[in-house]
Amino acid sequence: MANVSAASSGASQLMAGRWRGFARWWLSGLKEIVPQAWQTWADSEALPQVLVWRVGETIICRLTSATGALDARLPAAGFDSGALAVWLEQQGLTRERVIVGPVIASDLFLVRELSVPTAALGVLPKILDQEVLRRTPFQLSEIWHAASAVATGSNDVVAMCHWIIRKDRAEVVLAELGFMPGEIDFLAVGDSGGEVVPVINFRSSGEEDPPWSGRAVRLLAGATLVACVCAAAVFEWRQASVAAAIETELAEARQGAQNGRDGIDPVGRLLAMKADVSVLEVWAELSRVLPDHTFLTESRIVDNKVTITGFSSDAARLVRIVDQSPLFSGAALTAAITSDATEHKDRFSLSFKVRGGRPSASSRSGSQ
Repeated sequence: MANVSAASSGASQLMAGRWRGFARWWLSGLKEIVPQAWQTWADSEALPQVLVWRVGETIICRLTSATGALDARLPAAGFDSGALAVWLEQQGLTRERVIVGPVIASDLFLVRELSVPTAALGVLPKILDQEVLRRTPFQLSEIWHAASAVATGSNDVVAMCHWIIRKDRAEVVLAELGFMPGEIDFLAVGDSGGEVVPVINFRSSGEEDPPWSGRAVRLLAGATLVACVCAAAVFEWRQASVAAAIETELAEARQGAQNGRDGIDPVGRLLAMKADVSVLEVWAELSRVLPDHTFLTESRIVDNKVTITGFSSDAARLVRIVDQSPLFSGAALTAAITSDATEHKDRFSLSFKVRGGRPSASSRSGSQ
């Protein structure tokens, strides 16, 4: 029973993570098309931010909200999350309605520069985890880390700073400020211009966004449900239309065979229709025969001739592997195999034919 509960919890967490990722992708697209004036108005609902840092025996709290910034100097002795909550209450706020982050000296961080393609930003957390494991001496359980954008390159590449800090170092600073790790929402550092910049966020994506984003995501969920219902209705209608067309063709073929006027054999027609190989069958066979160390970047299917391009750890064997498939024939390289320094694999371009497929009408007329 415990295993079943654990599996159910893991599945629900996976679905929740995927939904949050989709929601952030949708919100980022929405922000790109919404006029700036509307964004300014909507972001005015964002949660106020509290920065906390220590100067000698004084704790400085800076509250930043839509109405402006307010600084408070409180004695370091006895300061903790409870004292912060009391000060927030004096400002008409509660701890749950603000985000709190300590300001940590930048020399406690390991800062790495990296470039990330815009198309890969959706899987940025996985990329950062791999960067830590492959290029630093740290384990993920020992650190907190995140990346912040610096600039966008001309080739759809985003320049980023990867901020990494050991948990034990950060916890020393938190203890000096009277905080426990679970009582903060982000970590911040001061830049060269004196501005304080949040670099590592601990809140989930739903909590980081302003309150209006929750309503927007719920609206998206409703619109998605309506779209799914409409799509299902259209699919059923389309399937019924296809079935009706097939029944009509079968009736015509049967009638022609009975009358002996057009010489059409219904069984022959059905076999000819079944002889066509679908794109899905081609993809399924490629997924089956291609090795795990091979992935594709481009594919093209024209008149039952398939051309694929990609990377592989052993590109020279792919011709023989594809030729051994019962669905493919005539495999040949269309360009020389080259090594790619970025992927550490061989780049290849390969073409082959699909067995049993029929050329299109335009192709047949051209060959005649």
